[in-house]
Amino acid sequence: MITNEENTKLGLTVDEARKMLGIGRNLMLKLVKVEGFPAVRFKRKIIINKELLPKWFKENCGEYGDYDY
Repeated sequence: MITNEENTKLGLTVDEARKMLGIGRNLMLKLVKVEGFPAVRFKRKIIINKELLPKWFKENCGEYGDYDY
């Protein structure tokens, strides 16, 4: 069940984003280090832009093999 708070959030946690993409936590943590990935780090907290994540994934699908992570 989606709450009103989840609907209005601008960002996703690493765990929320990895579930959305269907990938593991370790790979998600590697992806947030890729230049151009829509994430912001606040000390130890990583927030991923909820609206830009699907766009980034679509534009970079199949390209991550070239990234140095």
